[in-house]
Amino acid sequence: MTATPDPGEARWIASLALFQAAHPIPVTDAAIESPAQALQSLVDARATAPVEYADYLREAVAAYEAGLYRAAILMVWAATVEHLYGVVKRRGGGVQAVEAANRARYGTSRKYREVKKVDDLLYLSESEFLQLGEDAGMFNRNARQVLAERLNLRNRCGHPTGYTPGREETVVFIESLTLNILTGSWLNW
Repeated sequence: MTATPDPGEARWIASLALFQAAHPIPVTDAAIESPAQALQSLVDARATAPVEYADYLREAVAAYEAGLYRAAILMVWAATVEHLYGVVKRRGGGVQAVEAANRARYGTSRKYREVKKVDDLLYLSESEFLQLGEDAGMFNRNARQVLAERLNLRNRCGHPTGYTPGREETVVFIESLTLNILTGSWLNW
């Protein structure tokens, strides 16, 4: 037995169809949205990046577009650290400021390693370098906290933890670093 349609319901559906036709709303499927569109800030950063880390950003774009989110996170982090090392290098007295902060914080501990030149920064752990960057005035506490959060995600992705970042988490990671650190907007130097 088939039900006969209610005339009131048919009119309501017809009016709804007319309303939808008169007021179309574009619908996009986030699952198939172009990764390049979602990552315009990374593409922009890559276009203006200095030679010291341009390759990292080029690889990050390629990894992101291929859905290799862990790799994209690792490459953007490498570019960020290289950028911060460059900030220290270009700042007059930057190495000395980091060493003064280093001596003040770690001078009597086993963690202390003298920083005489930019390459000596490689002997510091990244978390120590971030703390010294704040102590030296390169960036403020908020910037260091965001950088520390991003370092934690980078470490989850760069070590065999079984962690799998999603696309949105990767976009937040990348955009927070490209828009705030790589552009220099959160840096005091």
